[in-house]
Amino acid sequence: MLKFMDRSTIHNLKRKGYTNVEIADWVQCHRDTVAKVLREPLDQEPASRPRASQVAVFHAQIEQWLDDKLSVRRMLELARADPEHPYQGSDPAFYAYVRPLRRARRARPADVPVRFAGLPGELLQIDWGEVRRFPFTQPDLEGQTRYFFAARLKYSRWMFVQFTTDMREETLLRCLIACFGALGGVPWVVTTDNMKTVTYGRDEQHQPLWTPAFRKLAVEFGFHPDACAVRMPQQKGAVENLVKFVKGNFLAGRQFVDDADLAQSCQQWQHQVNALRPSDATEQLPVTLLAEERARFGALPPQAADYGFLDLVKVTRESVVRLATNGYSVPVQYVGQTLTARIHPQRIVLYHNEVPVAEHPRLTGRNQRRIEPAHFEPVFAAKPRARVMVYRDWLVALAPEVAAYVSEVCRRRYHDLAAQMTALYDLAQQVGQPEFITAVALASEQQVFGAEYVQAIARPPQADSASHAGLPEALQRQVVAQPAQTEVERDLALYEQYVANRQGSGVAVGGAV
Repeated sequence: MLKFMDRSTIHNLKRKGYTNVEIADWVQCHRDTVAKVLREPLDQEPASRPRASQVAVFHAQIEQWLDDKLSVRRMLELARADPEHPYQGSDPAFYAYVRPLRRARRARPADVPVRFAGLPGELLQIDWGEVRRFPFTQPDLEGQTRYFFAARLKYSRWMFVQFTTDMREETLLRCLIACFGALGGVPWVVTTDNMKTVTYGRDEQHQPLWTPAFRKLAVEFGFHPDACAVRMPQQKGAVENLVKFVKGNFLAGRQFVDDADLAQSCQQWQHQVNALRPSDATEQLPVTLLAEERARFGALPPQAADYGFLDLVKVTRESVVRLATNGYSVPVQYVGQTLTARIHPQRIVLYHNEVPVAEHPRLTGRNQRRIEPAHFEPVFAAKPRARVMVYRDWLVALAPEVAAYVSEVCRRRYHDLAAQMTALYDLAQQVGQPEFITAVALASEQQVFGAEYVQAIARPPQADSASHAGLPEALQRQVVAQPAQTEVERDLALYEQYVANRQGSGVAVGGAV
């Protein structure tokens, strides 16, 4: 079937006097075809051959498959496996048949994207980006994955980006608070997609079910949380474009030594795009319009710098709660109950009916324990050895130098373990942890091992024997019957003189007490 250009060439050559045979040789067709073309108008369309499509028999099924969001590849597999009339045509023919049907669905009025302009101070859109095999030059960081929190104000187009090593719930919310701090206030609405760190589904009215931590953050910071409709990420297109912009503009062609270099470079880039380059959408600098927005923001709450995220935790039978694999003790009367945890950057506070029942420094490792011996006092009356071991665990957790010293005391004076651990614990309570740790370090340096030596160095007030009322009588006598201060100082001086003499004579000193 000849194309329009070939038909035009035939008519043109005939007007120049060429014969049909010569023209047929020129355009590579039969002379009868040349004669037929010359009898027809130049602009006549070639007649198409009526041929039934092998795909058409699957039209109704294809429409249903499109409703079910099946891929074209899966549709083709199902069509070829049809038991009644399996499709035997080519793959391109099947794809060509489905393509206009899919295009027609995208062109439906309900699917046309509608842009809108935000009001000053109204809308902050947030999202995550992910970059695998991040372009680090430091050898031990090569091939690692990094994530970035991206936020953009709809009105001013001001943007905020922060790189992280994970996308956990706390990481997201701390990034959001950092964004509020950089903005100098809180927008009315924060829009996200349906990420699991902020919502765990929808109710019967298709409203988002917010996670407790995100809902509490929204209440205490005073913003309205909003989520895109399911499978409608274009509802936050401004920040979706920001994620692409970060990858295509900031990361493209750049390398970074480490995370510190990455953070510094990202800060410089944000200054450029926010303060030096007008936005394509508004043709103004984002910082210029941000000044208008700040007047409409809500105020940052006083606790923003040390905000504690909400979590609900259950007390185990060991009277501890677990957060991020780490255990924190609570008073034993709360075993089996659900408590409210506030997770601050440096501490953990636990509440029962809004009344604080325990507070611990936050553990940064994994599978660690933070125990407060006072939480187990009701147990110690029936389990005296439990008191000793809990005291020892508490001492070991104070500092590495204390852990080493306690280990040596246990090895050298195991027969006196209960009295030694109890005396060391009581001494730490009396003089305070910093002075106690210093005294232990000095005792370890001098190679003297025992509570009486640490007490001599720390010089605490006389211990009150009533503090050991919960111990058995024999054990009370062991703990309270410490040598007088003058005796300890005299013995320590004699020991130091003995060590000096031994060293002066060139004889090795064993260090045993």
